[in-house]
Amino acid sequence: MSTAIEIRQVSKQFENGVRALDNVSLTVAAGEVVCVVGPSGSGKSTLLRTVNRLETVTSGDVLLDGESIHQAGKRLNALRQQAGMVFQQFNLFPHLSVLDNIMLAPLRVQGREADEVRQQALALLERVGLGHRGASYPAQLSGGQQQRVAIARALAMQPKVMLFDEPTSALDPEMVGGVLDVMQDLARDGMTMIVVTHEMGFARAVADRVVFMEAGRIDHIDQPSGFFEPAAGSRLDAFLSEVLR
Repeated sequence: MSTAIEIRQVSKQFENGVRALDNVSLTVAAGEVVCVVGPSGSGKSTLLRTVNRLETVTSGDVLLDGESIHQAGKRLNALRQQAGMVFQQFNLFPHLSVLDNIMLAPLRVQGREADEVRQQALALLERVGLGHRGASYPAQLSGGQQQRVAIARALAMQPKVMLFDEPTSALDPEMVGGVLDVMQDLARDGMTMIVVTHEMGFARAVADRVVFMEAGRIDHIDQPSGFFEPAAGSRLDAFLSEVLR
């Protein structure tokens, strides 16, 4: 199985002296789903953001399909198109329709033909269960629907990997299921995914491996079958006891 993402000894220290990442290494195979969990401030989101260079690294490197994204002189826009990102907040353009939100980047960044992009956008809306809402505006949608549009928008760039940063944390509980269903469908189709999440049920059901981060480091990594049965008294055991209570 080929390697899609390789994080090599990455450290990140911010200007205020906070060391968010401390010599983190992780390899994600093509088609693999890796969920990243841990307490607030453990470095989960910072790690995710280094994978498409929304955050620079202090040391180390990140490779997408074998190509470094943190070396000087890299074509950042081209590299970022390989890694679609879905955030906690939906970041949709409020003045554009749902369909136009999805079409914008493929038209402007990739310069693709409008008819092709429109057909793809309509197909993606169908895929996320919103085929009837293309003419709607973001304010007319629920939070869960907006997040599904955000996923469709990321997929419109035809990325090789998808990155999710707590995609359900801003949603009311009744809206979470629809978003997780879309992500589970992507996983079944073989999309390479790194998911920062607090949804332990999703991690248990969908992840190939689960990563536990603590204080900027990877503390534990395992398949779900082993991850959710940690050694008694371990830091992971204490974390799971808190979040699964």
